[in-house]
Amino acid sequence: MHDHALPHVGLRMVKSAAAVLICLLVSMLVNREEMRIYSSIAALLCVQPYVEDTRRMALQRITGTFIGSAAGALAILIEVYLLDIRGTLAGYVLIAALILPTLWGSVALKAANAASLSCVVLLSITVTHITDPNPWIFVWNRVVETLLGIAVGIGVNAFQLPRRKRRDTLFVSGLDGVLMDVGGETLAPASRVRLNRMLDAGLLFTVSTVRTPASVREAAQGLRLRLPVIVMDGAAMFDLEKKTFLHTLLLPQDLAMACCRVFEEQGVHCFLNGVQDDVLLIYYGELRNEAERDVYEKCRVSPYRNYVSREYFQECPILYLMGVDRTERIRALYDALAAAGLTEQVKVRLDAAPEYPGFSYLKVYEKSASRQTMLEQLKADLHVEKSVMLSSLPGQGDVLVKGGAEAVKALERMFEPLLWQRDRSA
Repeated sequence: MHDHALPHVGLRMVKSAAAVLICLLVSMLVNREEMRIYSSIAALLCVQPYVEDTRRMALQRITGTFIGSAAGALAILIEVYLLDIRGTLAGYVLIAALILPTLWGSVALKAANAASLSCVVLLSITVTHITDPNPWIFVWNRVVETLLGIAVGIGVNAFQLPRRKRRDTLFVSGLDGVLMDVGGETLAPASRVRLNRMLDAGLLFTVSTVRTPASVREAAQGLRLRLPVIVMDGAAMFDLEKKTFLHTLLLPQDLAMACCRVFEEQGVHCFLNGVQDDVLLIYYGELRNEAERDVYEKCRVSPYRNYVSREYFQECPILYLMGVDRTERIRALYDALAAAGLTEQVKVRLDAAPEYPGFSYLKVYEKSASRQTMLEQLKADLHVEKSVMLSSLPGQGDVLVKGGAEAVKALERMFEPLLWQRDRSA
């Protein structure tokens, strides 16, 4: 059995319930029983995660309602006043025939997404209410009720308590164990929606991670990151929109080759990660264990990674070296690098490989490469003085947070606190 975490009751759920309640209360006040269902449905559909989704859904509802109502009005004219064929075979043939211009009209008005709704409105008029003493009343009520529900949905979705927004501060977060739960491959949908809403509201936000640009792109899929990201543990800054490296800290060629020789002496395969004309090139040789073979097979299909056989290596600028092997062999490799005096000239990082029990990673970067250094560079590029780093590890950032949804909530509290709340991150 797979573990399944129950979802939290989100703000959209609360707003949806509130919108329906308002529609029901209005229907009680005006004593219109049928208003309850049509206005509630319209309001419910208009409570969307993003403002643009709400606008699009509202426009679809309005367009579909008017097209369907116009087709229904035409059916009333023909069935009731011209031919008197309500409830007959001819009447049903007419209803089916009116489906065609209803669908065509939706497409012609560039509202194809509202086509099915137009037909629903048409059918509700012609099938359910055509035999009413005055079917025109239903047509009118259907339009009014839908517009009421749309207005309620938009109003409730736009409502929020008065807040101030900190648009002068750069917020930075890690990915693994911070924005994403430990072991997670992407952001949770609810966290992505909340982050995107803040980004649309002017949040200055980026991520700082040991991952490569390709890995960040995959993990943050759907996240509207507009600022450059700090990648490769501070060895580079990458613009995801322009697909370009803005800043890099390259390994000196002689040190990179010296480290490669130690890798070979210790029997550990080395991936050379270089960048040439904004293209990430990963040079590899003979794969020697199941972990690195799995890494290669998973990553080589990515359009953002370019694996090249080591025999074609021609002094490409190198960002970092990487090896993945049994933990004891990786530790021996580190000791060998230290014995050769290389750990004093380069930055070496060791990490366990949780996806491969018993294995670890060893990565070699330029000596001065650090996330903090690259963060200061980003602040200078953006002309921003203040920054807040979120971390799930003590001593690793400015604000200690729990990972996943709790980190996004903490970011929300810091970026847009209520007017009467004190700024705890300053």
